[in-house]
Amino acid sequence: MAPAVIAALESAFPGLPDAYLAQVREDDSAEGDLAVDPGWIAFWPAADVARHNAGYRVSEFLPGFLGFGSNGGGELLAFDTRAHPWRVCMIPFIPMDETEAVEIAPDFETLSRHFGRHSKAG
Repeated sequence: MAPAVIAALESAFPGLPDAYLAQVREDDSAEGDLAVDPGWIAFWPAADVARHNAGYRVSEFLPGFLGFGSNGGGELLAFDTRAHPWRVCMIPFIPMDETEAVEIAPDFETLSRHFGRHSKAG
């Protein structure tokens, strides 16, 4: 990952978790199995995070949240920046409403332990 892209991401969204930034540096558009709901994770490329958040109007519909990917289908994966550390939530794209947010991990580091593993439910 180009250092300029990471710097721009950090500048646009101060406070991004170190574990997330490490993932982005390693492979910013990774996708694969996830051992917790939603069972699959698809990261948005770092260069597209701001554009996708604007396009989905995340700040309008979900104040305090920052999208970073999806499940490859109908759910947004987002940080709840109002919590410390930032918790990771799954939110349906329709309706994109805070009341529909479900915590899937208390932080990104915890979420990362589930990468590449199949869900017990799936």
